[in-house]
Amino acid sequence: MGNTFSQAFPPKSLFSVEQIPDLAGQVIVALLNKNAKVYLAARSKSRADDAIEWLKTETNGKAPIFLKLDLSSLDSVRKAAEEFKRKEQELHVLFNNAGVLMPPVEQRTANGYDLQFGTNVLGHYFFTILLLPTLIHTAKNSPLAHGHARVINTSSSMVYFVPQEGIAWETLGTDMSSIAACKKLGANGLYAQSKLGNVLFSNELARRYADQGIMSSSLNPGTAE
Repeated sequence: MGNTFSQAFPPKSLFSVEQIPDLAGQVIVALLNKNAKVYLAARSKSRADDAIEWLKTETNGKAPIFLKLDLSSLDSVRKAAEEFKRKEQELHVLFNNAGVLMPPVEQRTANGYDLQFGTNVLGHYFFTILLLPTLIHTAKNSPLAHGHARVINTSSSMVYFVPQEGIAWETLGTDMSSIAACKKLGANGLYAQSKLGNVLFSNELARRYADQGIMSSSLNPGTAE
């Protein structure tokens, strides 16, 4: 719990907010400036196009490639993975960063799952598993990979607020009893367990595939005001 309280009540800063540079999009900017080929997977093409145009202004015209991906639909996830594999033979880094935050509890994915767990966990899980052969191939065969390919999942400090029992399995079905269980747990609890799901998936991926060159980790992006 110490990490949670230190974020909620941080010590007095040694610098001012004005001294912090704008870091929005800087990971992609840095990659593009190093001539990396970057795919930007997103549900909305119009919003992705806006981001791509902004990135062009930050990189002297360099831009990521749009990949249509709706994580709340497993069919969309499959199509996105298949499209990527048709175009590319290698994948060095997969950054699973998308997600939804505390929508109405009744909202469901296209496949009938709780929207938060379905999008934040199942969508990323399925996308990663479909691309795992490409990641392993890259780790083993690409001279640029140095024997590794990376998978990064964005979690949250909300994992510290998951009930002691952990995942509420009764919320993960697609029937009416699952909806009732989701209402009982509430939007905050559903979000927290989805972020725990990111951590558990990352850890298990590392346990199973580290010997094949997969470096899997999860991160807490910190608290933003």
